[in-house]
Amino acid sequence: MPTITILGGGITGLSTAWYLAQRLPPTVGVKLIEGSSRLGGWMRTDKRRAGGVEFIVEKGPRTLRTGSSREATAVLELVDDLELRSEVITAPRTSAAARNRYIYYNGELNCMPTGLGSLITGLPPAVKCLPRGVWRDLTTAKNTPMESSDESIHDFISRRFGEQVDDNLASAVMHGIYASDTRSLSARALLFPFWLADRLGNKGMLRGLNRVAKVSRARQAQFAKREKLEKLALSNRRTQNTGFWETIDDSSMYSFRHGIQTLSDRLARTLRSRENIEIVAGQPATAARVGSDGCAEIVLANGRVISSQHVINTLPLHRVQELFGSSASNTLLDETPYASVAVVNVAFGRKNITPVDGFGYLVPRASAADSKALGTVFDSCALPDQDGGADITRLTVMLGGPRFNELFGSPATVPKAMLEDVALEALRNQLGLRSSPIDVDATVNASCIPSYTVGYIDRLKAMQSWVQAQLGGRMSVVGAAYGGPAVPQCIIHARDHVNCHLNLNDLDRPQNVSGLQEIIDGFEIPR
Repeated sequence: MPTITILGGGITGLSTAWYLAQRLPPTVGVKLIEGSSRLGGWMRTDKRRAGGVEFIVEKGPRTLRTGSSREATAVLELVDDLELRSEVITAPRTSAAARNRYIYYNGELNCMPTGLGSLITGLPPAVKCLPRGVWRDLTTAKNTPMESSDESIHDFISRRFGEQVDDNLASAVMHGIYASDTRSLSARALLFPFWLADRLGNKGMLRGLNRVAKVSRARQAQFAKREKLEKLALSNRRTQNTGFWETIDDSSMYSFRHGIQTLSDRLARTLRSRENIEIVAGQPATAARVGSDGCAEIVLANGRVISSQHVINTLPLHRVQELFGSSASNTLLDETPYASVAVVNVAFGRKNITPVDGFGYLVPRASAADSKALGTVFDSCALPDQDGGADITRLTVMLGGPRFNELFGSPATVPKAMLEDVALEALRNQLGLRSSPIDVDATVNASCIPSYTVGYIDRLKAMQSWVQAQLGGRMSVVGAAYGGPAVPQCIIHARDHVNCHLNLNDLDRPQNVSGLQEIIDGFEIPR
């Protein structure tokens, strides 16, 4: 039986298997290999019991965004196809979680502006640098380092808007998304429309956005047919289960009643029900090679050899290096750091104990001296339905990121009690919460988020060349290290790769497809 092997059973691997299952006939096999005993990767929901109350805690991602982007739509369509509609719980656009997001600055929570009304009511101290930054961009002559193909987010924002905008605002946002420092993160990779506007414009970044819009429209024209088909399919889908889609339209974010792991669990259960799909967990791949018949062979820890016509590799970069040994060397593999984050879940035995309502707060570089935390999520405020009516407040404190080793030592050896004490201290100092919680539980997610550092796009091109040279052209890659680390980005990358890039009608021949070309094209600089 012709076979496609997927390496990695996180959300990318599971999604890839799902999309293959939709397209392949039963005569083509899919084998998904996961080295650990559980599927879902960093999507992990634990059940806890304390103070006579049962509740859930999220150890990784916790919410999904709504909206009209391809990424958001892909996840919602997957939820629909998996018949998880009745499990979905949402945060309405009018909710405090949707409207209020804070930055901890100068010892206080500063609510981020949500519209022009903020100009009337007054900007909080952390944001007062932003109007000055805008004025600076509009009045400062072009100072783009045209000889460079990239620069750090810190350098880019400081050059155009002033250093304070990065120290107060951008650094906090990047702590929340990438758990990394803007002084090392790539402006080209993570702020591409704005970075490109600065290069294309003659009178500042903001004025250059019009040119970027034209470039974007021209690029999207090549995908006009795909976009038209996707919009038609979505329109037809929305005529069914209209209540679900209307609720989504009125919401800013969502998850599931029993946690985000519901999505990966349902994917795994559905895939296991397919006769042509085999999931092998608890057996890491130890070697990859070309067999005598020209097919790709994956060797597992128990000695089993799986031969396949194509391998889709969703492993993190450090695992790719381990798998391919001395041949695994290119700048993306060699130079991509991963951030480690400690997640400390804290539960209090009564409702509404935070001084403000909202999604939570982030800590910028400007407040680093006053905080060992990256930020805190107000879980019970964001999605109160997950509390099941219990008299409880759930919070999650994020620690580590770019300063993990500096503050706590190695992620492998840091005492759990130390992390829990630091989290409780942050809640006391930053939220004034002095009552004793009913439950505290710390988890270290070591090397969980790839850092897209300066020069990332050039390194991605090197990775593409390396991938195309592996396993005789029978391997491609998808995952968090390439198209973006968020759950929706991983899912859309998997869908596009299966539906648009692989030739599933001719598996006998090497595909010679890396999985990276469309991503790379999206960051090209127009001539």
